[in-house]
Amino acid sequence: MHNHQHALREAMSKLEPNPGFVPLSGLPLQVGRGTQADLCLTEPTVSRQHAVLEVRDGRLLVRDLESRFGTFVNGLRIRERQLRPGDRVRFGEVVTYAVEESGLRLVPAESAGLSVRGLEVKVANRVLVSFGGWRWSLASGQVAGILGPSGAGKTMLLRTLGGIRPPSSGIIACGDLPDVWKDIDSYRRRLAFIPQDDVVNPLLTVRENIALTCELRLADKLPAPERQRRVEAALELFGLKEHAEKLARYLSGGQRKRTSVAMEWIRRPELFLLDEPTAGLDPANEARLMENLVVVARQGATVICTTHLMENIYLLDSVLVLGVFERQGRVAYAGPPDALLPTLGCRNFADLYERLERGEFEPLGGAGRESSNEDGQGSPAGASPEEIEELGTNTGTRRLALRKLAIPPTREVDPLSVRVVAQRTALGIWRDRWMRWMTIGQPAILAVVVALTQFSPGKIFGLLFFTTVVACWLGMNNSIRDLVRDRRAYIRDRLGGLAPGSYLLAKWLYGLIGLAQLVFFLVLLRLLLPSVLPENLRDEVTQRSLVAWLGGLWLAYLGGLGLAFVISTVVGSEEAAVAWLPILILPQILFSSTATGVSILQYTDARPFRPLIVTLRYPFTAAQEASEKRERLKRIEVLVDSISLALVCRPAVLVVERPKVSGFGPHIWLGDLCHLLFLIVIHGLMLWVVFLNQERRWPALVGY
Repeated sequence: MHNHQHALREAMSKLEPNPGFVPLSGLPLQVGRGTQADLCLTEPTVSRQHAVLEVRDGRLLVRDLESRFGTFVNGLRIRERQLRPGDRVRFGEVVTYAVEESGLRLVPAESAGLSVRGLEVKVANRVLVSFGGWRWSLASGQVAGILGPSGAGKTMLLRTLGGIRPPSSGIIACGDLPDVWKDIDSYRRRLAFIPQDDVVNPLLTVRENIALTCELRLADKLPAPERQRRVEAALELFGLKEHAEKLARYLSGGQRKRTSVAMEWIRRPELFLLDEPTAGLDPANEARLMENLVVVARQGATVICTTHLMENIYLLDSVLVLGVFERQGRVAYAGPPDALLPTLGCRNFADLYERLERGEFEPLGGAGRESSNEDGQGSPAGASPEEIEELGTNTGTRRLALRKLAIPPTREVDPLSVRVVAQRTALGIWRDRWMRWMTIGQPAILAVVVALTQFSPGKIFGLLFFTTVVACWLGMNNSIRDLVRDRRAYIRDRLGGLAPGSYLLAKWLYGLIGLAQLVFFLVLLRLLLPSVLPENLRDEVTQRSLVAWLGGLWLAYLGGLGLAFVISTVVGSEEAAVAWLPILILPQILFSSTATGVSILQYTDARPFRPLIVTLRYPFTAAQEASEKRERLKRIEVLVDSISLALVCRPAVLVVERPKVSGFGPHIWLGDLCHLLFLIVIHGLMLWVVFLNQERRWPALVGY
């Protein structure tokens, strides 16, 4: 038996990659992209160790080896599944084998195309778009336009076709996916959705925008030389070579739009969906973009775009026309553009749009009849009983189950994605001249201001406290706008497979930026203080460990950074994020003992910013006075002390100060260090939970 398996493996190793037939004798058989695999599949979405075919208890099984793009049986992703003759097993997104009695036979790759039948899109129980019984099909290599007046549901239909909003009923099929919502993750990786507003980083060059997108999407699939060739091919195809080193902020509208399309084309999607791609373009740029889209389609992709403009309609292979009929978007026509006006009996496009707005047309697919335009001509075809049952059964249950899949499921952290996002963030900060100078200048300005105010502090606590506030402020100010500003680019990459964990981990690049800022701030402050402080405090400052001081400030910075990231996740605009800054930073000051005027009290009295260990031992202790006024003050002091437990600056300044308290050991500050670390972890967990919850709202919010 062992010799037979060895002979089989030796025979398999001599087969060309992706062999047409794989015998099932001599199992187990390892499937993967690596050269050591028994069945070597060269397609990029196949992992090096992808799956295993084996016999157990007389049953043929396929077991996934935690591959990135998954193993599928009959369209459903599996971990382990029994195989029977007639089943289809797909490794990754492309390579499919049909199971036969004696082995696996390679299924030729199907043309992607798109087929839609019985589609209905609802929002808040109101039907926005309904195909009735209409079936719309497009073959690969075609350019199709979705036309219609405002309010007919063009963008909503495009978002549904793009896998962003699940339909309330109906089926969307693409290639070998009979229902894309049963394998929505795979479907989204096959398509490119380009919203009306360009998702181009204005502070990167055209080449950098395309190259970083290529690296983010394809670094695990293609070697570096091939990625570079694709970048150059994209620049050439879309006429961007002469603008390759120009910052995107200086591009014209047409150049930005072509850059957006090039960034998606780089990964060769099978389906392009564009929302009003020619909006705001002059006639020359509009014509050039449409010609580019025709070239993309002729390379084998299916291109669908919504549009109001009719000048280039005859460049399209097919049009789907929506009109407003009984307050719903309904299909008025589907077929070649040259037959559009004669079919609807219109003299010109102005007359057409007027009729579509008034509902003066007979919707296709009405009265429960299903029709088809699979040949592009809109010829009628009856629906089979099986199709009607498939469209009408369990749609409500399926819709509820899939509503959570508005974006791909959470993935594992990918170090390469972390590096690319961090690189993009760093370039964006450095290229923004105002942001660059503020990043460098703020620590210097704040060091001078803090030093000037310490000419007669009385004791060192105030100085340490204000350095802590500065650290917390820098963390909040650096991050408060970032996530809301980067939201559109994140959604584009997220729909392309970027893991939220990778994205958020890359954003902690700001932690390193803050460390550099605090080193600059603290060194400059130490140089300035001896000439300002009274003599009795100079030695206390100069003898203080700079490293320990810096460590406490950096932890305060991280606490402020995480809290501001949470706010940046929740708010809807950069302006709203900035408005939150005083709300975040002022309590750090106002609840302190410096602001409340009780700093003369002992640490064992109830007061804000006393060591955590003291608070835990004496939660209600205060100076005892019999008067009613003193009792009221005591309650307020305890309340303020309790609220301050949630503030970053409370434990941070005590970690920096390391106070000596009568009746406690010298390391009492370690309790405050644990308190500070606890707050940082809580902010991180809050960010993760809030981010995953909020990101599901963002596709529609940012135009996807």
